[in-house]
Amino acid sequence: SVELGDTVTVRVTSDVADSIHLHGYDVEVELPAGQAAELRFEATIPGVFEVELENSGLPLLELEIS
Repeated sequence: SVELGDTVTVRVTSDVADSIHLHGYDVEVELPAGQAAELRFEATIPGVFEVELENSGLPLLELEIS
């Protein structure tokens, strides 16, 4: 769970190149193979949003923002 107005950072490392996508906010960052990438955003929209590896379609987590 995340409070409205919080700054959120999601850090992901993968063995394959992909991108991290936050649905609902339409924020996406590239994820190089073998390196960490950070998706950072301000929680301004309430709801439940999925973060996934975009190219592989692998869900990573759901964020509840209220």
